[in-house]
Amino acid sequence: MSPLTTADLDPATLAALFADLEELTEIDAVLIKGTASSHAGVAGLAQARLALDNGARAIQIRYRWAGKAWLDTLMRTPDGIRLVRSPIVSTPEVP
Repeated sequence: MSPLTTADLDPATLAALFADLEELTEIDAVLIKGTASSHAGVAGLAQARLALDNGARAIQIRYRWAGKAWLDTLMRTPDGIRLVRSPIVSTPEVP
């Protein structure tokens, strides 16, 4: 099982995370989990940040950094935004 890292982010740390993702990573996919009245969708990083600021339940960002694939999930909590980060481990194909 892959190790998970979690952290509750204050607004400054959340802004720094998005800046780092924009500048230092190669984004593979961004998914938005909408509000109770909207559906999930695919987006760019800026659109996902705006959606999160406007009440989206969660976003998932798949990216590559330092030669490894990562998955960050940013979830809305009663106290703010929680980051759950996990490396993406590829599994061998079964013949």
